[in-house]
Amino acid sequence: MIHAGELSNFKKVVLAVSGGRDSMCMLHFFIENAGRLPAFTVLNFEHGLRGEESSADSAFVAAYCKERGIACDIVELDCKSFCRTHGYGIEQGARILRRREFERIVKCGMADRVLTAHHADDNAESILMHIFRGSGLKGLCGIPRDDGVVYRPLIDVTAERIAEYAVKKGVEYREDATNNDTGFSRNYVRKVLLPMIESRFPNAKSGISMLGKRAFQAYEYIAAHSPQAKLEGQAAVLEIDCLHGVTGETAVFEALGRIGGRVDVTSDHIAAIFALAESENGSTVYLPSAFRACRVGDEVHFYRETPVFTKELPFETGGAVLGEYEVTVSKKAEPGALRINAAAVPKNAVWRTRRDGDRFLPFGGGRRSLGDWFTDKKVPKYLRPHIPVLADGSDICVVAGMEISQNLKVKEGDDCLYISVRRTL
Repeated sequence: MIHAGELSNFKKVVLAVSGGRDSMCMLHFFIENAGRLPAFTVLNFEHGLRGEESSADSAFVAAYCKERGIACDIVELDCKSFCRTHGYGIEQGARILRRREFERIVKCGMADRVLTAHHADDNAESILMHIFRGSGLKGLCGIPRDDGVVYRPLIDVTAERIAEYAVKKGVEYREDATNNDTGFSRNYVRKVLLPMIESRFPNAKSGISMLGKRAFQAYEYIAAHSPQAKLEGQAAVLEIDCLHGVTGETAVFEALGRIGGRVDVTSDHIAAIFALAESENGSTVYLPSAFRACRVGDEVHFYRETPVFTKELPFETGGAVLGEYEVTVSKKAEPGALRINAAAVPKNAVWRTRRDGDRFLPFGGGRRSLGDWFTDKKVPKYLRPHIPVLADGSDICVVAGMEISQNLKVKEGDDCLYISVRRTL
């Protein structure tokens, strides 16, 4: 069912197991073939959506793994609150939260990949749904086998073959009652639409999958001949004049892919991004999963919007985390660190982010509003609310990673402190 050779480049993987038939068959296969496959642990999500039934699914997976000596991590997701806060549907919100956990696992080096049990039928359903949503060529490619975070070893295996494996091997699994609820779009496609199509066109699923493979080949060729985004911090950046035609569309998808933001981007989103070429500086397109496209001069910056840090932290030696930044104050000089006169730091100074009315007297410059200074320095507007500043009331003493106030300049004989900053996300 799974070819061991395709996983030979991975030393350790995490199996995403829901307790349903497909993922339990994947887990069973790994257990039976442990000597030929990478080391693995199991991950299960408790979405908090189906009450006791959902909890029982997680308990089933945990017990199954415990009996066989397999490490299993149960992660609870508050999907309802997340969707209510961000305006997502339950399907989309749950998918976003799972994806973020997968990205964290791989980024932190806990595993080379997360493996899911998506199969050939899932792929055909996804391609159809992408068509209905107005997707471009990328959507026609369907579900990739390997996207750098998630690997799908069953993507060419049909649901029928997986069902046969379950019967032959006596695989235990649980049925999710919501899989029969056609109020969910994917269930409607699976339970109603595809059977209707197959009643007239029996080879429809294999034909759709073949379309996906051909689309992927075309997409890869176009991507290789399209403009390439550059990375600036956590943002992917494209020149504004490349936003046209099929190469422009592909460039946008690839730019978003580099920062993990390609999910659910439709032709309407692409059209809105293209329209930034005729928009004012700072114009922003809101994309799914809190990703954004913002015009910055003659460029478009793609990034994920994160909450702004609104608290205050005391100024002291050591580290201080402000949202997506960590500021370190030390007596030891580090490459790129800002040097300040320790005795000149106001006793009430605190670390925070910018506020209306902030004023700054930069080293070697005239006093002005912090906003005007950011403009002079060409700092994109979407970054400004997140940059840590050391403030005494509305007077800015330090803009972390960028500049110090004239009032903190170092003279001969002064005791010095060094301030450095790094992104944590």
